[in-house]
Parts: sequence; C-alpha cells; structure tokens
Amino acid sequence: MATCYTREKIIEALEKCREIKLAGLELVGINLSGLNLKGVNMRGAKLMYSDLSGCDLQGADFSRTNLHKAILDGSDLSDAILLRANLSNGSLRDANLMRANFAWANLSGGAPTSGQSTKSVKGADLRGSNLVQADLRNANLMRADLSGADLRGANFDGANLTRTDLQGATYDETAFDRSITV
Repeated sequence: MATCYTREKIIEALEKCREIKLAGLELVGINLSGLNLKGVNMRGAKLMYSDLSGCDLQGADFSRTNLHKAILDGSDLSDAILLRANLSNGSLRDANLMRANFAWANLSGGAPTSGQSTKSVKGADLRGSNLVQADLRNANLMRADLSGADLRGANFDGANLTRTDLQGATYDETAFDRSITV
C-alpha cells in the first residue's frame, strides 16, 4: 500500500523528527511553501509544478530532483546541492542561491534570478549547467563558476560577472549589455 504524502503529513513528520527524508518521493504539485526544510534530503524526488516559495532550504540535497516548473521564489537555497537537478521553466525570484551547487543542473527557460531587485548567485557552482535562455538580469554572479555551462540566449544584462569563471562556456546570442566584468 503506497503512502500518500500531503503537506500536512510532511509538517507532522517535521514536528516529530527533524531528520526527514523525502528522497525519491513523488510530490508533484505539492504546496510546501514557507516550511523549514533546512538540510532535508530530497535527492531524486519528483517535485514538478510544486510550490516551495519562502522555504528555508539551506543545505538541502536536491541532487537529480525534478523541479520542472517549480516555484522557489524567496527561498533560502544557500549551500544547497542541486547537482544534475532539473529546474527548467522554474522560478527562483528573490531566492538566496549563495554557494549553492548547481553543477550540471538544467535551468533552461527559467528565471533563476529575474525580478525587480538584484539577486545573489555569488560564488555558486553552476559548472556545466544548462542556462539556455535563462534570465539573469542584474544578478550578482561574482566568483560564480559557469565553466562549461550552456548560456546560449541567456540574458546577463546588468549582471555582475566579476571573477566569474566562463571557461569553456557556450554563449552564442547571449546578452551581456551593461554587465560588469573585472
């Protein structure tokens, strides 16, 4: 008999035990907004179309997690692991991505840092990531590692690319208007 995971069951599990594991679970379309999921193992979970906005996801492991069209607006993903995660067409507006590991992640078609205010992806590991047509306007990518990333059609208008590693990146038709590079 399969267990049905709802927001309420996850909250109940969090209250009982801080060490909750959601790895490999199918949680498509679930609303987990505003929850403290700091350090939670979500490795390989299916979270397509889910709402994780305003969550504390510091140090959480989203390796190989499917977050297609997921909403992570305003979430704290600092030090999170998103190795080979699929964040295509998702939203990370006003999210804290400081030191997050996005190596070989798919962020295509999404808006990792779009919105009105400047976002920080400072020091993030985005090696080999798919950022095709990603909106990175005004993003702070200082010291980020974008080596080997696919940046075709991405918009870096006004972005801070100081000491950003772009070695081996593909950036045909990528907009770097008013970006800062030192």
